[in-house]
Amino acid sequence: MKAISIWQPHASLLLVGPKRYETRGWRLPRSIVGTRVAIHAAKATGDLMELAQYVSDRNDGAPVEEAFDRYLRAILAAGFRTLREMPLGCIIGSVVFKESVPSELAEGHGNFGDFSPGRFAWMAADARLLPEPVPFRGMQGFFDVPDELIAEAA
Repeated sequence: MKAISIWQPHASLLLVGPKRYETRGWRLPRSIVGTRVAIHAAKATGDLMELAQYVSDRNDGAPVEEAFDRYLRAILAAGFRTLREMPLGCIIGSVVFKESVPSELAEGHGNFGDFSPGRFAWMAADARLLPEPVPFRGMQGFFDVPDELIAEAA
């Protein structure tokens, strides 16, 4: 199975929260569209205030406090009390990426990601959270994860 690493809190929010799109500077490869992809929670995390400032900068200067509050509420709704509770360096579930559209055409994204012009939004569907995270080393871009590893965890 193919996998992709995503920084927290985005990895968990894609699987259990309001994040409907993964955003990247490149279009989703056609070979990935419609296939199940494992979601790897990278070892690195985004600082919530930095994420809020980033979202604010790319959304017409919306107040940083609003973006921070949106992230905090989503993390709490997903069942985490802090960013540190979120799993890191492991496979945490899978999604099916349905399509890749220019970021400015993505609807209902809630500003969880970088939707600035020139980027792409990958619509995620059929999220499946694993019962337990599976430790695994992530990589840049898409990488392979043994199917047995995911099957054993499920």
